[in-house]
Amino acid sequence: MKAFPRYEPNRLQLNRRRYYVCDDFPNVPAGCVLPSVTTIASACSSPGKIAALMNWRRKVGDEEANRRTRNAVDRGNWLHGVLEDLWNGEDIQTHLDSHENYVPYFESIAGFLELVDSPLLIESAIAWYDPAQEMGYSGTFDMLAKMNSGAYALLDWKTSYKEKPDSQLADYRMQLGAYVQAIEQMYDIEINEAHCAIAIYDPDTGKGQEAQVVSLEAGELAMQAGIMVQKVQQFFFDHYPGGRPLTISMDRGA
Repeated sequence: MKAFPRYEPNRLQLNRRRYYVCDDFPNVPAGCVLPSVTTIASACSSPGKIAALMNWRRKVGDEEANRRTRNAVDRGNWLHGVLEDLWNGEDIQTHLDSHENYVPYFESIAGFLELVDSPLLIESAIAWYDPAQEMGYSGTFDMLAKMNSGAYALLDWKTSYKEKPDSQLADYRMQLGAYVQAIEQMYDIEINEAHCAIAIYDPDTGKGQEAQVVSLEAGELAMQAGIMVQKVQQFFFDHYPGGRPLTISMDRGA
């Protein structure tokens, strides 16, 4: 079976935005600093999306908005930890016992996990780079897996209080396309499917449901990758001096 080396994420925070230092990637110049997929998506958000977020915060109030945001981060980190240990063959009971209030999210996603034959790579940093334009992006994907069908697939895990309408899934689709494009470039493989499984449970009402799964095949993945490249170009034009990436190197002077 083809080898898939894992790359440890080397992250930076600059002006409240996330970047990656790409030291060892085979497709990126050493020391190149690239923005994360989520940073680009946020910076290039449409005015309508920004207005909707501001209206939601105004509607629920800052205290409630902050509570939900913290909860989303905590439950997301918990679920990622459970799934990482599960696929690494470790005992997950400690996770389940320590956060019983989050267990319904794992139960929500359990049915989808039955479609996965085996993990190939878990929580690895990746990057896509265009040497002609000297621009690209980086990020950390959740899982590259072999499915029961025998196909390679990119898998992404999310959590939510409720099922999301299609209008709120655009960034998820673009993220899938962006990560597939980067994986294909780095590992020289072809990926024809990607799935974002959203575990759903509302702790305020105690109601949950089977995970909402956003699935993309080859054609739409390519289209979403194209959308990502357009946003990369916009981001570099707006935020990088001269439209070129930063680089970091060791100073070995006296």
